[in-house]
Amino acid sequence: MKTLPLIIFGIAVLAQWAAPLSQIWTHEQVLAKGTLIKLKCSAPDPYDPLRGRYLAVRPTQSEAPVPAGVKLTRGMQVYALFTTGADGFATISSLSLTPPASGDYLRLKTGYVYNDKASIEWPFDRFYVNEKLAPEADKWFAENIRSAQGITAEVRVLNGRAVLQDLSLDGKPFREILKARVK
Repeated sequence: MKTLPLIIFGIAVLAQWAAPLSQIWTHEQVLAKGTLIKLKCSAPDPYDPLRGRYLAVRPTQSEAPVPAGVKLTRGMQVYALFTTGADGFATISSLSLTPPASGDYLRLKTGYVYNDKASIEWPFDRFYVNEKLAPEADKWFAENIRSAQGITAEVRVLNGRAVLQDLSLDGKPFREILKARVK
């Protein structure tokens, strides 16, 4: 009789460790094996006193075409299929209710649906920054967000999941630019 509570306690402890470790493993798999896609971005750079310093990342594509015959409503889970243009940037070419058999795709939620277009909610919107580097990151972001080339979000995509890997400007990674500015 005394071993049953210990067994239940042991299972609870294992479950508490298994959940976050599973999420970390999935995140790392996307970074290691995912396909790199680049998205054009535009956004302000806010500050959240509870979550820390971050740069708001909003890809410029906010709508995607809805294929004929597909009925979408607000909040539905859809799969977005990407195509990469000649400029190297990925755009959503179509939406589907089921995962595509091939190609790079991402699981998204729909916003409003009007005629043959649906607004989309990206699964990432923040790029967190070290507190000490944040003031310089804010200046850099403000200076370059409205520039001709714009800021690019480098996202790894694998099996419908996405991880925001880095930001870049003119092909130079954000972290390298920030290190050079701080020195």
